[in-house]
Amino acid sequence: MPIIFLIFFLCGCLTEKKIAIKKIVPTRTGAGIRLTGPASVESVFIRHGKGVFFQQKFGKKADLLLVDFNWKKGESYTFDIKTADGTFSEKTGPFEKPFPFELGKDDLGKPAGEVETAQINEWSKKLYEEVDVSAQNRIGVAGFDQTVRVYNNEGKLVWKYKIPAGVARCIKFSPAGGYLLAGEASPDGNIYCFCADTGKLCWKYAAAKDLGTSKGTYYGHQPKICSFSIVGEKVYVSAAMTTEDYIADSGRRVKYWPKKGILYAFDLKTGKLLWRFPDSGLLDTAPLKVSVDARGRYLVFGGWGGSANGRIRQKYPENRLYLLDAANGRLLWRYLVPPAMEYGFGSASIGSGCNISQNGKYVACCSMDGRLFFFDIRGCAEKKIPHLIYEKAVSMPLSVSGIPIYAYGGKVFCDDEGDVLLTIGRTYIAPAGKGLAKAPDVKHPRENSLIKLDRNGIISWLWPARGPIESPCLSRDGRYLVVSMCHNYITRSK
Repeated sequence: MPIIFLIFFLCGCLTEKKIAIKKIVPTRTGAGIRLTGPASVESVFIRHGKGVFFQQKFGKKADLLLVDFNWKKGESYTFDIKTADGTFSEKTGPFEKPFPFELGKDDLGKPAGEVETAQINEWSKKLYEEVDVSAQNRIGVAGFDQTVRVYNNEGKLVWKYKIPAGVARCIKFSPAGGYLLAGEASPDGNIYCFCADTGKLCWKYAAAKDLGTSKGTYYGHQPKICSFSIVGEKVYVSAAMTTEDYIADSGRRVKYWPKKGILYAFDLKTGKLLWRFPDSGLLDTAPLKVSVDARGRYLVFGGWGGSANGRIRQKYPENRLYLLDAANGRLLWRYLVPPAMEYGFGSASIGSGCNISQNGKYVACCSMDGRLFFFDIRGCAEKKIPHLIYEKAVSMPLSVSGIPIYAYGGKVFCDDEGDVLLTIGRTYIAPAGKGLAKAPDVKHPRENSLIKLDRNGIISWLWPARGPIESPCLSRDGRYLVVSMCHNYITRSK
């Protein structure tokens, strides 16, 4: 089944066929206008009341127009579209709330290699098509069809780059928009740096030089680039590799997934390696996400996996939050997240559930069992002692008919005031309940929810998503959170 990529705005020449306004959609920053066909548009005038209160020049041939203006709820507007062949108008109904405005779509192609897919009504592993938006409103896409693509804000393809093997896994524009970083899961585990305008490859680095490689062709067991953070002229990268192995447990052979991980800092323009962590050897857990403050002082990451639920002793335990000096990669401190032993947890991963505020004052992390930890790192970074402000059990495990269940702790966002946004995911049976049931009979009350907490850990609001939350994205100004959701074909739910 082809994967369709949709571009939304949040926030040919005139022939004998008469051009008209097909629809006007209020957006977060103005309005989107769709014409019945391409027209040579000179200007758009917006009238409210008796006069024109806004004008925007275009001077181009188009059938989609984006107009930036501040509209008021409950008010109606008249749009006058001036073209080379005349002017046509339309009055809207009252604007009540912003809607997405589709600018274009593209078929990203079919996944290649050992990527598991299925029919729409069958179970399969998720496919991740990762997306980022530049300061110039260009859209970068890392596709599972071995292709990195860049589109303009009208949905037109600017350039694409085919990677030789594996799948593209993560993507990030530099703050000024001049460079695009992309990663892959492949035998080489390459980091790519492109010129964002032209697609020219500026430099690349193979994480397999440090992590090793895999003889297998399944991308999940190959070196992969997990995340990027770009501050000024520095690129911070986390990479990991997963393998399969067995351990003995009460006379049984139990499968587990050992991890190898590493963090890098590169010069953005040249690709020069500035530092790596650890400076020798590797992590024995996976650093799924790196988060760096806006001044490039501190870097935070959490461990994920590798302990076989606490059975394997790790040098860099997965249930630790790590704070580094982003200038040189030195470890400042690490914080132990104790496992919920009463529910059978021998460890507690953090993974992608960590974030540092842009002003470098606060750090938040969430453990897999739904506990939120909030830190003030002012001063404590230099003293190398964590300062925990609060710990809150947002969605701790609970027992239902003797079977312990929990809702998976997810992504975390922390702002400059100390407010925290947290996603809570699906319901799972806790380790102590393994063998008592194949799947949870009931949902955890905090399953699939979005929660905001203030600096004191008090919940400000809670939004029940009623479906799995995927890849939440916070706007640059911190005002808007875009939440994509899965659709369950079997239960016909979101």
